[in-house]
Amino acid sequence: MSKITRKIEIIPDIDGITHEESNKKCYNTFYKFDRKLYKVANLLVSQLYGLDNLLSLMRLQNDEYVKCQSKLSFKSITDATKEEIKKRMQEIDAELVSMKNDIAPKHPQTYSYRAVTSSEYAKDIPSDILNNLKQDVYQHFNENKKEQIRGERSLATYKKGMPIPFSFEKRHVIICDGDNYYLPWFEDTRFRLNFGRDRSNNRAIIDNCIKTKKYKLCAAAKIQLKERKLFLLITVDIPKAESVPVKGKVMGVDLGVINPAYVAVNDGPERSRIGNGEAFQKQRDVFRRRFRELQRSQLTQGGHGRKHKTKATEILRGKERNWVQTENHRISREIVNLASRWKVETIQMESLKGFGKNQEGEVEYNHKRLLGRWSYFELQKDIEYKAAMAGIAVQYVNPAYTSQTCHVCGQRGNRIERDTFICTNPECTCYNQAQDADMNAAINIAKSKDVIK
Repeated sequence: MSKITRKIEIIPDIDGITHEESNKKCYNTFYKFDRKLYKVANLLVSQLYGLDNLLSLMRLQNDEYVKCQSKLSFKSITDATKEEIKKRMQEIDAELVSMKNDIAPKHPQTYSYRAVTSSEYAKDIPSDILNNLKQDVYQHFNENKKEQIRGERSLATYKKGMPIPFSFEKRHVIICDGDNYYLPWFEDTRFRLNFGRDRSNNRAIIDNCIKTKKYKLCAAAKIQLKERKLFLLITVDIPKAESVPVKGKVMGVDLGVINPAYVAVNDGPERSRIGNGEAFQKQRDVFRRRFRELQRSQLTQGGHGRKHKTKATEILRGKERNWVQTENHRISREIVNLASRWKVETIQMESLKGFGKNQEGEVEYNHKRLLGRWSYFELQKDIEYKAAMAGIAVQYVNPAYTSQTCHVCGQRGNRIERDTFICTNPECTCYNQAQDADMNAAINIAKSKDVIK
């Protein structure tokens, strides 16, 4: 089974009342929860952080424990003395843990939830929403705990307008009525699913969840307000498609700037260039020029506040984001369609973790513009979930030297230009011959055995 997420617009639609009354009732219910939910989430984070660091604070306040820590740093003490000090620290630690458990239970999730739900902010919020919020906050807190300890990430801060979590249960399940789908929600509100142009094939996915039962809706869902529209965020379990791929056949995907993608297989003539890199860059340059024009005009505008002055910029940013997402979906769909047609067993791509960073972990100057213009990570994720639906595995390989190695003999050659590679091995059949650099890299990625994940 593979999981995919879907975002579907929902429109207030309550039987027996007018459209205006439906809108008013549904939006009032949403705003009622929205005004309080982010405060509850921030209280939960504070409680979790306090409980998680309670033992550390108790150690710092214990004079004997601090003195033992200080003695361990002395170079002159013997090994026997060190062992005695460590043993005493363990005894103190056990006492402190016992005291901590008297103050707070062993399960901070439950304790913090009880403390927060008794606050005034949690009043009038259904328990189903609070339970799902607790799970989301606790999961996010645990995922980022190590980075917070290292000082690489701060505590999460939730803001007004955050998605409202709930779960599909007996009262809140998507129901089919004729050609339409409806979602009954809290306080007798109801929404109709609006698929619009349906470029993402959302109706077919919901049909398979509700009618044919081929797919399964995950219990957790969210409703989000964005640009005065409400959206339903769902997760769907999709079984792997039954296909008969050629065993050991691997497709390599080389992502680039001039060409968005080049694909090739490890043991055959199949290869293809995907997307028009020049058109892609021209469109992004149009957005960049428009951004600069708007920013210059904002310097001379006066009055009306920051929100009014930056509104045009935010609208343009949303348009650019939607355009990039559409391009990524189109390219990823073409890649997976080719993989299915060629009966590929696995798709391999370069791992982009740490791409363009130096030893200090900072992005190098010559990579900043590249990273700002391309959304490689999003494209890879689109390929992942589409490949999972087609029953094709996805792996990531070490990107080192894939564009500098000859795919025929395996020796490093010269990439004299961005789009040309020449092998310098006299014994190679491709010696001193100009090859397509993207094709060469894609074949190397397909042949690579240095799998990272």
